[in-house]
Amino acid sequence: MAHKQPGYRFENDWEPEMSASDAKNVAAGIALPIYEEIKLNNTVLNLDNVKHYLQKAKKIAIMDCPCRTKRHHCDAPRDVCIQLNDVAEKGIASGKSRKVTIEEALDAVTRAHNAGLVPMAYIRTDSPKPEGVNYICNCCSCCCSILGLTLRFGMAPHILKSIATTITDESKCASCGICEDRCHFGARKIVNGKLEYDKDLCFGCGLCVSTCPTKAITLIPLL
Repeated sequence: MAHKQPGYRFENDWEPEMSASDAKNVAAGIALPIYEEIKLNNTVLNLDNVKHYLQKAKKIAIMDCPCRTKRHHCDAPRDVCIQLNDVAEKGIASGKSRKVTIEEALDAVTRAHNAGLVPMAYIRTDSPKPEGVNYICNCCSCCCSILGLTLRFGMAPHILKSIATTITDESKCASCGICEDRCHFGARKIVNGKLEYDKDLCFGCGLCVSTCPTKAITLIPLL
């Protein structure tokens, strides 16, 4: 995965005005556990959340990630942008996406998770009849026009909200650094051989939880 540090700019990077058209239909964001319904847009999910929304969907479609297609900052999978229900119908009709089965969609989001992508759920207000969450993009912090800009300009604590976080059992933590590499938000860092964790930068995406070799990290709801 490409650089994720706050403030890092790529040669072929998004400028704030370039992403304005992408962001005009989304608002604030929250990270939430599986049993909560999404009320806001631009929402950070975890893998269980994504599976939950796929299983509830009446129709599912997949399209290539427009951000990674445009920016090419990493080699993460592109065919992992998920459209649900009304947005899926619109995408299929326009030829921009293809209809898939629940099994194909689950494979796509699992590949995205394994690649270290952050699942972001959107309520597309430009849809004819928005039915709650209807767009799930699996984002990298190097290419994504919304997540990338949010992180690179240090706006995550001000824009993204979370009702889930992680805790670490220090007696199990081996300070191996895998969680540091998986965290796009900079919440986990190995300093002088020890893990330093900033809970204010954790948005409950769960990328660190599934790859911790000692199972020291647990995802928990805040409410």
